[in-house]
Parts: sequence; structure tokens; C-alpha cells
Amino acid sequence: MKKIFFALVMFFCLMGQAQNTEFLDDAKLTKFAEDLSKLPFSERDVILKATNLFKAEFKNDKECADWAYQLLYFYHELSCEDKTNTLHKTWSDEQIRALKVNDIEVISGIRSGMKNFEKEYFKYGYRIMSYEDTSYAIEVQPAFLYNQLKGYLTDLYAYYRGGWIDEHDIPTYWHAQLSIKLEDVFKRIQWRDELLDKNPDFIRNDLVTREIEKLSFVVTKGLENTPIYDQKGFIKQEYKAALQKYYRAHEKTTWGLYYTEFVHRLALNKYRNSDAIDRWVLKTLFPEDRKNIDPLLKYKDILIDNLME
Repeated sequence: MKKIFFALVMFFCLMGQAQNTEFLDDAKLTKFAEDLSKLPFSERDVILKATNLFKAEFKNDKECADWAYQLLYFYHELSCEDKTNTLHKTWSDEQIRALKVNDIEVISGIRSGMKNFEKEYFKYGYRIMSYEDTSYAIEVQPAFLYNQLKGYLTDLYAYYRGGWIDEHDIPTYWHAQLSIKLEDVFKRIQWRDELLDKNPDFIRNDLVTREIEKLSFVVTKGLENTPIYDQKGFIKQEYKAALQKYYRAHEKTTWGLYYTEFVHRLALNKYRNSDAIDRWVLKTLFPEDRKNIDPLLKYKDILIDNLME
């Protein structure tokens, strides 16, 4: 009993940890944000100029480069609104859709022009994304900056961003339905759990924790269209087995302890769901009194104030 209590104390202590801002250099980040805001924002190749700024400023400072990379990625995302406006000024939604679904009835000249447009913007890390064939927008290619700049980052942060990018285009769930295999959900949990277990002072402990929480919701609360309980309220065998397999292999990690406690509470209720269990899950994963403060907010505001009208 003492071991369980100690484990839970450790679990909740770790849950409260935030990012490590030790290497967030305020002067450098402020200057970088201000320099970014002076670039010709509407030019299609502005991200190349922004990347050169990053390389010049942070080539010998990997710890601060980790933070600057996050700001640069945000800048790249901001520029998508301007590029999306250009997309819609140049082509109609019908023409864009025809390109994306390979409509053979589109006039060849229009198709050629649209393909050239897409190819041109692809060079600068953009892609045309469709939302259920009803609207279209320019979005960032997740790996564009990473492939150029990973050598400027610390090995640990580069590892995290690489894993995040690998999963980016395959969401865990869509329309409240699991869209990957259950074993893959636990793989996404595992590398994050182990990352934080080995590196509790990781600079974005907060972001990684939030990602694990969302994944943990999938396996300890369930989705509307992918429940973890059967019609009688008993946990499905595949979820029970997967949870037990995970915590037996991760007896001391934060999330191994969380799944241990979850299954323990289920066992006391003969593996049947209850309101009390659901409340515990929600309270643990999403505590009401937690403050989510973005350490980059100040620098993002500099960009937004100077670039967005």
C-alpha cells in the first residue's frame, strides 16, 4: 500500500512539471522576433530569408536555437494566411478541387498553371490542403524547417521534433473515432513517456505532457465512436491487455503509474466502468487549476502585432 501511495505522489508531482526555460535568452529571442517582423512578409520566399536569419543568429547556440526554432515554425505558420489569400485570388475553389482530385475535365492550360503554382510554393515549405473537399488552404510542410535546421538543434529537441513530425499527418483520431491501431497509440505514448522519464527537465515537458494526456484519454476514457468499454460497461479485453502490457514494462514511469492506478480502480469495480472512474480520469488528465502559459507568447505577440492586420 505504501508503494502505491508513494508512486501516486511521484506521479502527481511529475504531472505538475513545466518546461525548462533556462536557455530561453530573452534578448536573443526578442531581437529574432523583431528581425523576423521586418522581413518582406508577403513574398513567397520569405521563409528562406527567415531561415538564414536563424542560421546566422543561432549557429553556435543550440540550447537557445531550440526555442528560436519554435518561434520560426510559428512564423512559418503565420505566413500561411497570406499565402492562402494568394491561392484564392489566383484560383477558384472549383479549380483547386479539380487539381487535388485529379479531375480530367480541367482545361490543360489551367491544370499546368495550377501545378506550377503548387510546385513553386512547395519550394518554400507550403502545401495545399483540403478539408473534406469543401475548403482549401495553404499549410506548412511539417518537415520543411526541420530538414534544414535539425543540425542546429540539441539532439534531444531534434529527437522530439522528429517524432512529432513522423506522426503529424496521421492523426490519432478523426471525428471521435480512432484512426490508427491501438498498438500504435501506445507507441506514441511510449516514446514520449520514456523521453520525459529520462529527461524530466526537457524544455517542452509541458507540450509533451499535453500530448500524452490526449493519447491517454483515448485509452482510459475512450472516444464517442471508439469506446473502450463494451455495451455492458466492461472494459474491452484488447484495452485491458494493452494497458497491462504497458505498465508492466513501465513500472516506474509517470504514465506507467497512471495506467497502473487506472486498471487498479477498474479491478476494484470488477473491470466495469463507473462515473467515479471517469471523473478520476478527467480530473487527473485535465486538472481545472492548471495554468497553461506559453513561454514564447511574448515573442509570438511581437510577430502578430507587426505582421497581422
